[in-house]
Amino acid sequence: MHRNLARGLVALGLALPCRAADPWTARDTTWELSYAAVVAMDCSQSRQIENGGRYERNPLLPRHPSAKTITQLCVLNVAGHAALSWALPRPWRRRFQVVSVVLEAGVVADNYYRAGVKVRF
Repeated sequence: MHRNLARGLVALGLALPCRAADPWTARDTTWELSYAAVVAMDCSQSRQIENGGRYERNPLLPRHPSAKTITQLCVLNVAGHAALSWALPRPWRRRFQVVSVVLEAGVVADNYYRAGVKVRF
């Protein structure tokens, strides 16, 4: 996992010079905070799956991930999303942010309805 985390951080660092010229706005910050919130909910649910006799369906995680692995992936996910959003031109940035929030919220809802995993912090 450390190797994958390092690779992800290097890829983000290499992508930073490719940033779009469009300035970052308060709405961009709001969308990124929304994304971070739904990722935090998903991570909370993943930790419950780890402790509850269920298994993780996320293909980026093992069936029974440790809390450390879950935390590392969640931090990299939010950081990578913010870096990619920052690099995109405004029209694409907004689409990427909205679609990401909706998809991640769908994952949280699916975890709740299908597996009965609630959001706990």
